[in-house]
Amino acid sequence: MKSVIITLLIAVLIFFIFDKSKYIGDKPIIVTKVDTVYSKDTLVRYKKGKDIPFEIYRVLEDTIHDTVQIISDYSLKYVYSDTIRQDSNTFYIQDSIFKNKILNRAFKAEIAYKTIYNTTTITKKDKNAIYLGFLTDLRAFDNKVGLGVGIGYYTPKKGLFLLNATTNQYSLGYYKKF
Repeated sequence: MKSVIITLLIAVLIFFIFDKSKYIGDKPIIVTKVDTVYSKDTLVRYKKGKDIPFEIYRVLEDTIHDTVQIISDYSLKYVYSDTIRQDSNTFYIQDSIFKNKILNRAFKAEIAYKTIYNTTTITKKDKNAIYLGFLTDLRAFDNKVGLGVGIGYYTPKKGLFLLNATTNQYSLGYYKKF
C-alpha cells in the first residue's frame, strides 16, 4: 500500500511540474445581448355626425356661383381622408360629408411601441482542479473485488487526468471535453 501512495504523490507532482497553464485570475466573462421588440397597437374610434361640433362659414356675397353647381355639390356625398405619420406611428382620419353636414368621422391610430431588453450574462472562467475519490473494481477473469483511491487533475485547456490504485490493479486515464 505504501508504494501506491508514493506512486500517486509522484504522479501529482509530475502534473504540477509540467503544467504550462497560467493563472489568469477571477475575471469573469461578460456577455451583453440587446434585443429590440416592436409591438403594434391599433386604435379605432368612430363618431356619428350629430356628435361632431361644426361651424358654418358665410360665403362672401360678391362671388358669383352657378346654381346647378351649388345644388350638385350640396346633394353629393364627399369623403375626405387624411393621414398623419409621426415617427413610426400612423394616424388616419376620414370624414363623410353630405348636405353640408358631417355624416360620420372615423379615426384609426396605428401605434408602434419599442421595447429594448438588455440581457447581461456573467460567467467565470474554469480553473484547474484536483479531485479525490474512492472506487471499487471487479476483475472479470478471477471475480475479485478491489477497493482503492483515485486522484484526478483537471485543466480547462488539456482535460482531465486520472490515476487510480486499488487492491487489484493500477489505472491511468485521460478525458477530453469535445
